[in-house]
Amino acid sequence: MRLAWCGHSYFVLSSGGQVLAIDPHDGDSLGLERCKVDADYVLITHDHYDHNAAEVASGPRTKAVLRFREVPVTLGPFRVRGFRLPHDSDGGSSYGWSTAYMVEAEGLRVLHMGDVGVPPDEGLVSVIGPTDVIMVPAGDVTTVGQEGAVEWALRLNAKLVIPMHYWVRGSNVPLDPLDSFLSAWRGPVERAKGPLELSPPLRGQLLVIMEVGGP
Repeated sequence: MRLAWCGHSYFVLSSGGQVLAIDPHDGDSLGLERCKVDADYVLITHDHYDHNAAEVASGPRTKAVLRFREVPVTLGPFRVRGFRLPHDSDGGSSYGWSTAYMVEAEGLRVLHMGDVGVPPDEGLVSVIGPTDVIMVPAGDVTTVGQEGAVEWALRLNAKLVIPMHYWVRGSNVPLDPLDSFLSAWRGPVERAKGPLELSPPLRGQLLVIMEVGGP
């Protein structure tokens, strides 16, 4: 499986010649470059401007755009299930709700946490289950704090932890930079240039800081 990061919460997964995009943004609204993709499938976690630019990841090959879906569905090589989670610590009363998507393909379980606003509890951990790769919001402010984000990764026993939704150079989104998340993380850290090529089994527990770029 190939995994690319287009900045913020926008990821592109490729498997078996098909492409799945999650939470595309339009670039301009965030002060980032536009990452145009013609994906077979597009998943939207919630209807905020920095997550819902489906048109940026859509094109002639696009078969489905799914918004906030919780019911399990098979999309080509990808098996997808959504989990509805509050966007804030007030039960969704401040920012609404977001969807975390578990994507399974090639023997890997990849979890995009969306804009989760709460730390994990036993019930959520049990329902979601073990995870190979997790993308967690690391910029605080409108999502779970950095300690809570790290706790998600640890409680779900993620082997590969990828921070997202934090301030990067050029961004106009008022989020914390990555420093606070790195301070909360106690494990090894690597920096990746370009997309990741993933295959099972993944072992250990590693935080990977991805480079912004297209697939």
